[in-house]
Amino acid sequence: MEKHVEDTVAGGTWIFLGNLTVSLTGFVFWVVVAKLVGAESIGMASMVVSSASIAATLTSASMNLAVIREFAVKEFQVFTSTLLLAVLTGCLASSISLPLIGGLGYSRLAVHTLLLAFLTVISVPLTSSLIGLERFREYFTAVAAGSIAKLSMGVALALLGLGFLAPLIGYIAYLLTASITALAILTTLTSMRLAYPSREDLKSLTVLTLSNYPYMISNQLLTMLSVYIFAYLVREAAPTGILYISMMIALAITAIPNSLLSAALPIGTRRNVDPFSDSLRIGLALATPVVVAVIAAPRTILMLINPELVEGADTLRILMLSIAPLAALTASITKLNKEKNTKMLTVVGVARLTLLIALLVPLTKTLGITGAATAYLAANTLLLPIALKHLPTTAKSVATLWTIHIATTLLSYASLAGEVTTAIALVIVSIAAIHVARIVTVNEILSTLKTAITTLLRKHRERTIA
Repeated sequence: MEKHVEDTVAGGTWIFLGNLTVSLTGFVFWVVVAKLVGAESIGMASMVVSSASIAATLTSASMNLAVIREFAVKEFQVFTSTLLLAVLTGCLASSISLPLIGGLGYSRLAVHTLLLAFLTVISVPLTSSLIGLERFREYFTAVAAGSIAKLSMGVALALLGLGFLAPLIGYIAYLLTASITALAILTTLTSMRLAYPSREDLKSLTVLTLSNYPYMISNQLLTMLSVYIFAYLVREAAPTGILYISMMIALAITAIPNSLLSAALPIGTRRNVDPFSDSLRIGLALATPVVVAVIAAPRTILMLINPELVEGADTLRILMLSIAPLAALTASITKLNKEKNTKMLTVVGVARLTLLIALLVPLTKTLGITGAATAYLAANTLLLPIALKHLPTTAKSVATLWTIHIATTLLSYASLAGEVTTAIALVIVSIAAIHVARIVTVNEILSTLKTAITTLLRKHRERTIA
């Protein structure tokens, strides 16, 4: 295995584990909290989270990429400049979040939305700086600590009967804990030397943020925007909660290929290599059995979360079908970001947002939450040719895996057996199909796992000795 591949596995694995921890604990968080507080409370909380997330994304999209790159070059020289930019951006995000939550008719939740938007922006430079300093394991520690705080706090408050406040306070606990943990780690580094914020560093950070802005806007905003617009159109908390939970399930599974792509980005940029095609192929193949299981048994899964969510079974199936095109599009956007092709990033980002908004309004009015999910699927699928153009070697893999997803959907509707039985059978068939099609071989997976474990253990021993 080449040196840059070993480094990608070593550093990328920690980023993967961090992102996976956030996604999985987030999934468990919503599963447990939704069961305890009900669909209406989840709907109210999702409105606040969506409003705050849109505001934070609008103002700080791609700041994490700028921080990673600047810290990799200048280290702590840009620490105070980064914090200054984050504070200013956080204040702007808070002000934008107020009309967003007010537009949904929930002005009484303005304080919660404002605080969540501000803390979201502030947490960006603190956690991203660890990646820029190649402290991948410490990055995992920070986000894992935040995830544990979010889960424990949210569930505890839900058990105490706080309703919609439980998930909101859980989110705030995540941001505060991750930020404080990252800051504590940074202060222990012997190389930490603070400098006054400089105009040059601020300009450099701003330029880098804006150059990567189209990618992050198209990647982050699309998810939360669909929930926000749906909530604005229907003005009902319960169906909004069903859509949000379904999307959280989809995002938890999408985190498998997306985490690999996130891990590949800094290594690919620093070494001028192309790990994106392999990351997409392996990540989407690993996610496919999970996608198949959810498509085959959506009612069973939603019933386990909360019986009130069962009517969203078709919505969940449609969102599962969006994972393959979304992963391919994310891989192409990540590659374009590495190449600094801001023109194409802008085109793709604007196209996705335009398609989503144009389709979401009419489809939601006619089909409700199923229409919203269909709009989300179409917004990703219609741009799939662009994704495959920039990743031509992945066309066969994406087409094969997506075909498995589609075939599972058709078979699940036609099956006379129960959902659980159907899911088990189709998962086995999907794994066999992936192996027969040689999308990912067993030997390749075992080799990757062996390299990852060996490299991580070696780095741990080196740090212990040092």
